[in-house]
Amino acid sequence: MLKNKKDGQQGHGSPSDSRRNFLLEGAALMAGLGLPAIEANAAVPANIETLDINQRLIDAAKKEGTLTIRYSSPVDEMTIMADAFTAKFGIKCQLDRKVGVVGTQQFAAEERAGRHIMDINYTADPAGTRDLADEDMFLRFTLADLDKKLDRGSYLPGLGYSPKWTDIVISYNPEHIPHAKAQAMFKTWRGLLDPSLKGKIGINEPAGGGVPFANFLLFYRRPEYGKKFLEQLAAQSPRLYPGSAPGREDLAAGAISVFMPNWESIAMLNFLKGDKTAWTYPEVAPAFTNTYFTISKRAPHPAASRLWTAWYFTQEGARVMHTAQARPTLKGVADERTAIAKLKQTSWWKPYPESARWIPDMDDWDANYEKLMPEMRQLLGWRR
Repeated sequence: MLKNKKDGQQGHGSPSDSRRNFLLEGAALMAGLGLPAIEANAAVPANIETLDINQRLIDAAKKEGTLTIRYSSPVDEMTIMADAFTAKFGIKCQLDRKVGVVGTQQFAAEERAGRHIMDINYTADPAGTRDLADEDMFLRFTLADLDKKLDRGSYLPGLGYSPKWTDIVISYNPEHIPHAKAQAMFKTWRGLLDPSLKGKIGINEPAGGGVPFANFLLFYRRPEYGKKFLEQLAAQSPRLYPGSAPGREDLAAGAISVFMPNWESIAMLNFLKGDKTAWTYPEVAPAFTNTYFTISKRAPHPAASRLWTAWYFTQEGARVMHTAQARPTLKGVADERTAIAKLKQTSWWKPYPESARWIPDMDDWDANYEKLMPEMRQLLGWRR
């Protein structure tokens, strides 16, 4: 999470009253930005904009003609999403990948310098995003018919909305660990402590995005693991990576035997591209919304920003998430990911077990990130 100075203070320990009450603060409305007004939702506070798609918004977005998106998700996923939006509306998408807290930091630096570059931050740093909301950098908004569209755990109220679920898996190289052995070994996370894996484990370090922090938060909060488990994991001499992509590459190349934490949708995308690595599900693992659409309050392309965000919570937008092999958060959408049919032809794949789902408490995350992330890094032996 980002540290920032506000009212003479730096960062935060526990959540502040201002953060808890940010939904009551002022927000830029469409009319104030010179855009067509959107009909207000009577159930939503007047200072929070309600996004919905109508022809006036589409016309205004097409007139802008472009959109800049900073994102933390995998390149393949984001490319699929941007190409689909352009094909639908003819609006070009400029993409800038900055993982996790790095994207938050860059956005903050730009905004404080008066350089309004980014329209949307598809962020994996909810705590840092809430900090910047306190500085009035983001649009406060909701979605029309929100309760009908999304479950409560899939958004940051008034601030960020996630189009997909992230289901954590343990990935392994079957040339090093046969499928049957991997599925038995990794029934629990303690399989990572097997002596045969010393020096052969790849780990996305705790500050490498929301996925690793969620996984290590699980260890902290589950009594069968705890901080002691991280110390035991560090004794396995793992390779620590600043992001997940290089870890997956090393796994595929055989430089390591197992990589964690990975997640199902990117594993499926790589599977469809011919990647021979596989994955399995431990008895408990984070399954949550990791990346959220947020809109800059001073977005250079305000209409296109709103159209992008609203469209990804329609049936058509949800089908794009299927193309990216992700499970949409939009309610009532059948799972039509193309990877599943091919995975069913393998000897090793099994559907995600709902009994494994562990959802991080975002208030816990927000309150304790600054303390826990450095501690987690230290326990694992991060030295960079």
